[in-house]
Amino acid sequence: MRDNFVYINANLVQNMVITYGISAADFLNGLQNIPNKILLLNDDREHANSINAHTKFSIVSGRNAIWSYLLDKQAHNKKFTDFQSNEDLDTLLNDEIARLLYLGHMEVPIYQAFSSKLHNRYIYMTLHSNFLKTYYRKFSDFNHILELSLKRHMRSTHNGRRMFIRPLVIKNIDNKIILNIIKLSSEGVVIAFDHATEEKKVYHIPVWIEKYPERQAIWHTQRDVYQNIILMGYLNYDTSKLKWSLNLDSKKINKYVYQM
Repeated sequence: MRDNFVYINANLVQNMVITYGISAADFLNGLQNIPNKILLLNDDREHANSINAHTKFSIVSGRNAIWSYLLDKQAHNKKFTDFQSNEDLDTLLNDEIARLLYLGHMEVPIYQAFSSKLHNRYIYMTLHSNFLKTYYRKFSDFNHILELSLKRHMRSTHNGRRMFIRPLVIKNIDNKIILNIIKLSSEGVVIAFDHATEEKKVYHIPVWIEKYPERQAIWHTQRDVYQNIILMGYLNYDTSKLKWSLNLDSKKINKYVYQM
């Protein structure tokens, strides 16, 4: 699916979100602090720069190395969690190692996503067809990642419709708008930049929710994502006032979101 849209399905209880259209660069640029060490849950020895002798897990150490790994298009099926020190890995018991192996294989934690020994803050797993599953110890870390991704998609939409024009200035998105989108995404939300319209220097980007977000595991094409959607409103960007706004239909939200 190469079209210009963002899909978000957040589970705030689990601090987890499944996304499409949020890139590895969005993730890296959106983090306040990029981890210095990550443990590869997929045993990717080829792209690791060390191995922990106790757990036998492959490791990427160093922020520059982690940046390169995440942006490397030759590295597929990326799955990792961050950790603080090698000494923390050496304290893991057999059942704790088994839980990490289960997480990498089944893509869900057996119990909690985060470890008090590893002090990990993020879990990052690429899924089928370029979907992405991420966990955040502090879910608000996702807010800035989402904002950067939406701004990037807006810039791509604008630039794709014009030639030989100055780059569009895109202001930050009010956090209330981001929070409202995340709240709506509990039912699976699509922000369809590829269906945006422009009128009087204002872009109107459709905001849809999914009727059946639980079917995400079998989606492979844009048609799969778009076939059962309900229009909830529009995310707008005024290019003259340099201002974002979100207009949602409260009646539809009450009918389709709160009663689903």
